[in-house]
Amino acid sequence: MAQAAPRGRWQRFQDWWNDPEADVRIQRWLGIAALVGVIGAFLREPLLILLAVAIAIAGILARLWWDYCFVNLTFERSFSTTRAFYGDEITMELKVVNAKPLPVTRFEIADEVTQNLDIVRQRLERAERPDRRLMRTVFSLGFYERVVYRYHVRCMHRGWHRFGPAHATAVDPFGLVVRRQDLPRHDGFLVYPRIVPVNDVIVPARQPYGDFKPAQQLIEDPMRMAGVREYVPGDSPRRIHWRATARTGTMQTRVYEPSASPVAAIFLDTITFSYLWEGQNSDLLELAITVTASLATQMLKERQQVGLYANAPIPERSRTVRVPPGRRPGQHSRILESLAMLTPAFGDRIERLVVEEMSRLPWGAAVVIVTCKVTEGMQRTLLRLSRASGAQRFVLVVIGEPAEIVPDLRRRVAVYQVSGEEAWDVIEHITFTRTV
Repeated sequence: MAQAAPRGRWQRFQDWWNDPEADVRIQRWLGIAALVGVIGAFLREPLLILLAVAIAIAGILARLWWDYCFVNLTFERSFSTTRAFYGDEITMELKVVNAKPLPVTRFEIADEVTQNLDIVRQRLERAERPDRRLMRTVFSLGFYERVVYRYHVRCMHRGWHRFGPAHATAVDPFGLVVRRQDLPRHDGFLVYPRIVPVNDVIVPARQPYGDFKPAQQLIEDPMRMAGVREYVPGDSPRRIHWRATARTGTMQTRVYEPSASPVAAIFLDTITFSYLWEGQNSDLLELAITVTASLATQMLKERQQVGLYANAPIPERSRTVRVPPGRRPGQHSRILESLAMLTPAFGDRIERLVVEEMSRLPWGAAVVIVTCKVTEGMQRTLLRLSRASGAQRFVLVVIGEPAEIVPDLRRRVAVYQVSGEEAWDVIEHITFTRTV
């Protein structure tokens, strides 16, 4: 037992001596020092012997610095907010702490960031990935020193803006040793799509179905109970009022007051061309997203229940966007987050998504379709749905070039045009032009 500890220390020393990952080969430094020392002893030159000792000490110190330069060194990013609107400016704080008595005279952090990031007074370099850029920060760290850098980032593009991974490079005080290390941590913030005022109301909050008055209430508000009545077969068990049942001895069901807010489902078509090989018109798509975000914001302000559907994927989450109608707290944020994170893709046609969701929408909901390309298949589907449904109201918003709509569909569906002459990032307000 007494000999186990020395053998363990010897094994650790051998591992340190023969470490294949170390850039500083201690054997080479000591071998050169030994050679110079032998020559100095043979020639009886004290200066060569001192030089040999200096080389040996430098080699040992360089290796020790390589071993410990990243020990007790922490790297942290933080943001003033993780959610921002288009046009905002947020602050990114970069903090590095060197909690040891070993200086790092030159420390560089190359941070991979989203390619369309706009950092004030900061030049971004190319990265290996075409969709990323490199942000370099160079500084020095003394004994037990903390360095903090603050950058101002302009939010001029929607989406999730990612920082990381980062690559750190440290150089010793004599410039002899360079050590690199990857920092895999990821951070970021979300920028909502641009929202501009809407001049026209295409789905009014009151009487959204014209002069048509349904025979039954469209939707009930579960927060406003009007009273109770006797239970009848078919009532949902969730509506049973158990206290009234215990008091009266018979099953009682809650009765809610009708809600005054209509329901609207916005379907965003992200396909801007007819065929896959034509690609995507990015500017037109961003204009369609801006129109959708502005329209949803206006409807929610008018206390309407709004849902969002889109035939585009959200990376690592879903193939399509499906936010059921509602106006609960947070509904606006859910809609804007979905619009911010969706990526262009040649997915299913929007009319297919409309057909899939029609049975799930509340009775009497308004269906608003925002599209850049009106196809014959879309017109056939809308015509069939408008004929089959007497309660739903269909609204078609065409972005960009005017579309040729068949006369029968024009009589049944309200068609609006939004010109694509102004770019999405300079348009000041949205005007819907009714086409007849």
